[in-house]
Amino acid sequence: MKFVVGFLTGLVVGAVGAVAYSVQSGRDLRVAFEEVRSDLSKRDLDVLGTRLEGRVTEMQAMLEARIAEVKVKAEAAYGEAAPTIAAAREQAGAKVQAVKDAVGQRTGEAADAVSDAAADAPAAAGAAVESAVESAEAAVESAGEAVTDAVEQASSAVADAADAAQDATK
Repeated sequence: MKFVVGFLTGLVVGAVGAVAYSVQSGRDLRVAFEEVRSDLSKRDLDVLGTRLEGRVTEMQAMLEARIAEVKVKAEAAYGEAAPTIAAAREQAGAKVQAVKDAVGQRTGEAADAVSDAAADAPAAAGAAVESAVESAEAAVESAGEAVTDAVEQASSAVADAADAAQDATK
């Protein structure tokens, strides 16, 4: 079964390659086949080898030109996307720093509240701890939202850059 599938796959790939060659080279596939068959029937393998080498060289040159074209388009797309990616990276860094600052400030406030409450009375300490916990929870929630926003913006910028690069390679 694997042999049959492999054989059929090879047959299809060969047919597609032959048609692609015919379209790319501008030559009729039947004429090219007749030339090869003629060389084989004459047992003139040197001419056949030279002809095949010429075709391979043609295809290699076309392939190299296409690869260079795709590379230029990809570099251009990256060049267009690079500022967007850099800006998203900077925004994300700024938001992360803002989150760190907010957490540090809330942590300091919570520590101050705890030490004030401990000095006043055990009952007041419980209320201060609850207040500090609520304040810290709010800060963490705010920080989480800021990080989520930054990640979404960065993800969007990267997706836009990937789309631009993919469009450039087409």
